[in-house]
Amino acid sequence: MRYCSTRFRTGMTMSMTRRGLMMAGLLSLLGALGACDFIAQKELRVGESTVDDVRRLMGGPDTIRERADGSVLYEYPRGPEGTQTWMVTIDAQGRYRGMFDALAPENLAKVRPGMSREQVRELLGRPGESGPQPGFQGTVMTWRVQVGPGRTEMFHVELGADDRVVKVDRSADLRTINIQ
Repeated sequence: MRYCSTRFRTGMTMSMTRRGLMMAGLLSLLGALGACDFIAQKELRVGESTVDDVRRLMGGPDTIRERADGSVLYEYPRGPEGTQTWMVTIDAQGRYRGMFDALAPENLAKVRPGMSREQVRELLGRPGESGPQPGFQGTVMTWRVQVGPGRTEMFHVELGADDRVVKVDRSADLRTINIQ
């Protein structure tokens, strides 16, 4: 094991220092992603800003959904299992029409039995996980959702064999249960 020149003063190895720097870089990157959303909310103007302005401030979307009226919905999930998914609406003329967090409580409340998988995906965006789960009968789509400052839960949508919602459920977020 190689030691820093300050090993005897700090007790840190070189690998510990590198790990710390990598973590700081990762946290900075995650903070920058959140900052992009904050900046975009402040900078974008409904009816004035263009699709190019949205892409400049938020980057390329994860998913683009074309609607019957000619408008487009851009999906920006934050993190592989982040607690926010920003939906940005662009009208048929390429102008910004607004953004909202698809994982906000009022949006989660709209998920109902009988909805199709595609309707749920358009409403909530890409799930953090999707597939068979113990204790459920069909496919389960799961999102990590914010339920309070520093508190998260898992939001589950169970689909039947016909790809329609059978059940909506919540469970504790096991990754954070001991720190909440």
